[in-house]
Amino acid sequence: MGRPMKKGERGEATQFLTRSMAIRRLQLSLPEFRQLCILKGIYPREPRKKFKGTNKTYYHVKDIKYLEQDKIMDTLRRIKIYSRKHTRLLQRGEKKEAEEMEARRPRMEFQHIIKERYPSFVDCLKDLDDALCLVFLYAKFPTHEYLGIERETIKNCQKLAYEWMLYCTVTRCFK
Repeated sequence: MGRPMKKGERGEATQFLTRSMAIRRLQLSLPEFRQLCILKGIYPREPRKKFKGTNKTYYHVKDIKYLEQDKIMDTLRRIKIYSRKHTRLLQRGEKKEAEEMEARRPRMEFQHIIKERYPSFVDCLKDLDDALCLVFLYAKFPTHEYLGIERETIKNCQKLAYEWMLYCTVTRCFK
């Protein structure tokens, strides 16, 4: 006969985690978790039965396991460790060591994410319209202090929009 099964030990309840459970499992803060989910393209899912409540956000266990094994998780942990050590050196007044440590600061690398999301050039071209829409949108924005957009960003977007239109004109790709 065996021992009686408790609630949440089998069935669909074992396939999903709430957002807070996932954050605890990955040992991240909420902003870091959001950033990671956006970068890796992981979205919340709707289970048939919401075992922890209707106002919770659920993620699939496979998605969380996929995040656990990613290179970016290691980088996020190294950045966290670096920031703790760097602030400790600054609080002790060891500015020279802090400057030396600044040179060895861990950096986020997105090459593997881009290669994963766009394995071929054709896949990259399929998503080009989204980027172009954003560039043209930023090119039309006024330089205004309340929007929080730097003048350089708007100028770069205007330049990119002009160069794209020039390219399309020269190659006669639109008829």
